[in-house]
Amino acid sequence: MATFLVSSASGEQRLVSSKKSLLRIGRLPESEIYLDEPVVSRRHADIYKSDTSYYVKDMGSRNGTLVNGERISQPTEISPGDTIGIGNSQIVYEPSDGISFLKEQGTAEPTSSVSLSAPTPSGGQMMAPLVLLEAVADIATQMVQDKPLESLLDSILSLCLDKTHAERAAIMLHDEEGKLMPRAYLSRAKIHGQFAISRSIARQAMDSNQAILIKDVAGDDNLKMSESIANLHIRSAICTPLWNGEKTVGVLYVDTTAPEHQFGDIDLLFYSTLSGMIAEKIQNALLADIAVDKRRLDAELEIATQIQHRLFPAKIPSVEGYDLSAFNRSCTEVGGDYFDVIAVDSRIAIAIADVSGKGIGAAMLMSNLQAMLQIRAGEFADPSELTECMNVDLSTRMGAGQFITMFYLALNPEEGRIRYCNAGHNPPYLLRKNGDIVTLEVSGMPLGILPDLKYETSEIEIATGDVLLLYSDGITECMDGDDDMFGDDRLKEVLKQSADGDAHSIRGANFSAVDTFRQDEPYSDDMTLIILKRS
Repeated sequence: MATFLVSSASGEQRLVSSKKSLLRIGRLPESEIYLDEPVVSRRHADIYKSDTSYYVKDMGSRNGTLVNGERISQPTEISPGDTIGIGNSQIVYEPSDGISFLKEQGTAEPTSSVSLSAPTPSGGQMMAPLVLLEAVADIATQMVQDKPLESLLDSILSLCLDKTHAERAAIMLHDEEGKLMPRAYLSRAKIHGQFAISRSIARQAMDSNQAILIKDVAGDDNLKMSESIANLHIRSAICTPLWNGEKTVGVLYVDTTAPEHQFGDIDLLFYSTLSGMIAEKIQNALLADIAVDKRRLDAELEIATQIQHRLFPAKIPSVEGYDLSAFNRSCTEVGGDYFDVIAVDSRIAIAIADVSGKGIGAAMLMSNLQAMLQIRAGEFADPSELTECMNVDLSTRMGAGQFITMFYLALNPEEGRIRYCNAGHNPPYLLRKNGDIVTLEVSGMPLGILPDLKYETSEIEIATGDVLLLYSDGITECMDGDDDMFGDDRLKEVLKQSADGDAHSIRGANFSAVDTFRQDEPYSDDMTLIILKRS
């Protein structure tokens, strides 16, 4: 999360903290960093993230953008502590004197408090002044507007300072680790420097789910002993949890340095009422951001799915005297199974592979394997030489724990001879016409584990009426409701029962058997079947 301290010519300060990779600066109300100055253009400049660094880019403004006092004409990288000058305002990236927590010795006892689950002050019924009712209405109006969360929080804090005696206000939200981090801060105090809030007060407010009022810090023995509090001259403060009815998402904190402007119970009622509205809006905004990210990811995933589908052969080559059928079913939008059928001179190359893992990562490795096989299949007549070459290449590209199993064969159609190499893949089954089944065993480890592995080429004849079945482990490891696996024995039995049909019907019979076996259980892995029958 990036943090920017925005200081105007009037001395007003506010903090903008955001996870976004792009923050717009200008007079447009929807800008993440809104600057209401005539000399500022509507879309004055952008701050954007590239890799791990942030850059400032002037968007063709009339009066230019400065970084550390120098006008920029090209995107300029900024470092923590750098100052961006726009109009009469200054924006400090990752300020060293941002919001911090005090390390006081004790926990302050609040002058009074309000429970957010039943926000009625202990002193009885209390009528809020008209100005506070108007403030609630104004803030409610702000909340229905479609604007970035950062701009909305700035507007809310500005109204808080306009309608009450508060000089400084901050909204702090939980990060992924549950720590309180500043998300917005506004200061109109005459003093400058570090803005500190009591960690114990914030924790007490969240733990008790109560809005806490300290009317007079000078009169509180715990707080007045804090050197930081004394240096900041804080006289009165309110801290209220941001509770949306289900959980606490952060805190709203306000304070003042003016001795004559102490907060009272009416202020406490106002902020306790306001905190619920803010919490609900924050929750809705975060959900909206999640929805936007999900739509973006869904769109990217749809594109990835379409690209992966195109990696599989659009049309299976026809081979005279043979019947060939293949199909892949992914358990997610993109998968790690792969098959290919490639015509190479007088040979037909057939490959089936399974990349470890699932999802985008496995799909990317699968696309790498596909590109490599398409290039190498014509270079090597011997399957083991091809496998060894691919293993060396993949070993340099794959991370720890990643591997690929692959079965590769080269068919000589005229002779009915198959030369094959099996790199850790499920051994295919060759069903003879007389009903015997030959298993094409594994001859080496999976690809990508060690670069100097050696593989063996084996050879076998496929006679008229024989059926060769290649499959991925998603078939045999498919589970039913009792956690039983489909297994190799069922696969062999279905192969025998369906062997009289053509390749397409044999493939369909196997998928139907798997679907019947799993009943309503979800697919747990990708499934791929290749059927080669000599007709």
